[in-house]
Amino acid sequence: MLDVKFGACEFALPGNGVDSIRIAREIGLSGLQLGFVSYERGFLLSQQWFRDYYKEESQKHGIELPSMAVCEFDVYGLKNPKDTQKGKIAYEIIDLVIEAAADLHMQMIMMPSFNDGFIDTDEDLEITAQALKYACRLAAADDITIATENLLSIERNRILFEKVGEENLQGFYDSQNYKSNLGWEQVPMLEQLYDILYPEIHVKDGVGSQGSCRLLGQGDTDFQGTMDFLKKKNYSGWIHLENFYDRLPLRLLSPKNHIEVAKMDLEILKAACE
Repeated sequence: MLDVKFGACEFALPGNGVDSIRIAREIGLSGLQLGFVSYERGFLLSQQWFRDYYKEESQKHGIELPSMAVCEFDVYGLKNPKDTQKGKIAYEIIDLVIEAAADLHMQMIMMPSFNDGFIDTDEDLEITAQALKYACRLAAADDITIATENLLSIERNRILFEKVGEENLQGFYDSQNYKSNLGWEQVPMLEQLYDILYPEIHVKDGVGSQGSCRLLGQGDTDFQGTMDFLKKKNYSGWIHLENFYDRLPLRLLSPKNHIEVAKMDLEILKAACE
C-alpha cells in the first residue's frame, strides 16, 4: 500500500467551490488543492477575509490545504512578456498567489503552462523561465516550492529548469495531460520526469482529447500503468482527484448526487494504491 494522502482539486468537485471543504470531508478526502479563482472575480484568495474562512473551515472539518493550482495562468500565460497587458496580469497573479499561499501555510504553488501559457517556441520557453525564476525567488522567502505543469519534452524541461536555476522549482505530473493534449503515452513521461517531480500529482482519465470524462482506469491513459510505476518507486505524497464529477458524462453515474461519483473514483484510486 502506498503511503499517500488522498485529495482533490477544489475546482473539480461538485458545487463549483461552494462549501468545498465540507464536501471533501464527505467524500472521504484528507485535503484539497485550492484554486486561486479568477482575475475577473477579483482573486478571492487574495482577500484576507476569504483566506480566514478557509482556515476556519479546514480546521473545523480536518481537511489539509497543502497547495494551490493557479489555473489563471491558462488565461494569462507565463509566456507573455512582462511589458504586455497579459504579462503584467501574470506577474500580478504571481505576487498575489505567493502572499496567499504563505498566509495559508502552503508548501507548494502549481503554475500550469497550457492554453494561453502553452510553451511552443524557444522565446516562449525563455519568457516562461523568467517568470518562474521571479516566482521561485519570491516564494523562497516563505519556503514555498513552485511546480511547473507543462507539456514540454524531457529535453525541453531540462532546458527550462536550467534557465530558471532555482532550487525551489520542481515539476508536476498529471496522469492524462500528455495523452490528451499531445497523444504521448503517459507512463514513459512519468518514468523520465519522476526525479524532478513534486510529491503531489493529479489523476484523471478520459478518451482521446477529452479530459476528465471517465472514472479512473476507464479511459485510454493507462492509469494503472501510472499507479504501477508509483508503487515501484514507493511514491509518498499527495494524489489529487481531478475528474469533473458534476459535468457530463460522469454526472450521469449518479444524477441525483454527484458527490457519489467522486466517492466511486476515490475507491478506485485507493484500490490502485494497494
